[in-house]
Amino acid sequence: MLANVVVILQGAVVRATGSGAGCGSHWPTCNGQVIPLAPTLETGIEFSHRLMSLVVLVLGVWLLRRGLAARRDRPGLAVFASVAFGFLVIEALIGAATVLLGLTGDDTSVARGVWVASHLVNSLLLIGALSAAVVYARASGAPAYPLRLGRQTSLAVVLGAGIVAMLVLMFTGGIAAMGNTIFPSESLAQGLRADFDPNSHILIRLRILHPLIAIAVGTYLFVGLGLSWYLKPVASARRQAQLLLGVYIVQLVIGTANLAFLAPIALQVLHLAVAVAAFALLSSLAVSLLGGHPVAVAETAARGAAWENA
Repeated sequence: MLANVVVILQGAVVRATGSGAGCGSHWPTCNGQVIPLAPTLETGIEFSHRLMSLVVLVLGVWLLRRGLAARRDRPGLAVFASVAFGFLVIEALIGAATVLLGLTGDDTSVARGVWVASHLVNSLLLIGALSAAVVYARASGAPAYPLRLGRQTSLAVVLGAGIVAMLVLMFTGGIAAMGNTIFPSESLAQGLRADFDPNSHILIRLRILHPLIAIAVGTYLFVGLGLSWYLKPVASARRQAQLLLGVYIVQLVIGTANLAFLAPIALQVLHLAVAVAAFALLSSLAVSLLGGHPVAVAETAARGAAWENA
C-alpha cells in the first residue's frame, strides 16, 4: 500500500509542477522512447511517476495471486485484493487516457479538472480496498467475512455515507487543486475575489466548495463515528476511530495553511498524504466494525469508563 501512496503523491507533484506533458502525448513510451536519454526536469518527473506506477502494477499482481491462493482461509483478503487490482487497472487506464487525450500541460478545460478529480477518487478507492485487504491479511483478529450488510443496515448506511462524503470531498479537492495549478493567485485576497467573481473560470469558482465540504464532512465524522459505536461497539475499532478523528483535525489545520499560503507544492503534497491516511483509516475502520464482534454491554461500559479516565 505504501508504494501506491508514493504514486499518488508523485501524481500531485506531476500536476503541481506542470510536468504532465513531460513525455509529450506518448504512452506507454516517453517522447517516443522507452527510456528518455536526455530528459528535461519535467520529463524526469513524469517518467519516474510512470516507472513507479509500473512497480505498483507488478505488486498488485503479486497481491492478487496471494489473495486468491488464500481464498479458502481468508476470503476477505481474496475479495479485497481482487477489488484493489481492478481499481489499479482503472488507475493505469485513466493515467494513459490523460496523456493520450492531451489533458496535461497548458490545457485549461473543465474536462481536465473533472478527469484529474476522478483520477484522485479512483486512487482513494484503490487505497480503501488495499486497507481492507491489510485488515484481512492479519494472522489473528481479522473481522468476519462476508460482512452481512443486510443484517446491519443502519451501521452500513452510516459508514457508507461517511465514505461517500469523503470521496465527494476528495473530488472537490481535485477540482480545487487544478484551479490553483492552472490559475495561481498572487495573494489570498485576490484568490478569494476570483472565487466569487462570476466572470472567473469555473475551475476557480468551484474552489470555494472544498473547504465548506471539508467542514461538513468533519462534522459528520464526529457524529457518525459516535453513532457507529452506539450501533455496534467493537473494541478493536475504538482506537481506529480516535486516530481517524485526530488525523482529520490535523488535515483541517493543514488545509487552512494550504489556503493561507497559496498552496505551495510541499503543503499540497502533505495535504494529500494526510487525506490518503484519513481515507485508509476510514476504510479499515468500516470493515473492522462491520465484520467485528460487538463487546458485551457490561464490557462496553467498563471500556468506556476506562477510556474516559485515561
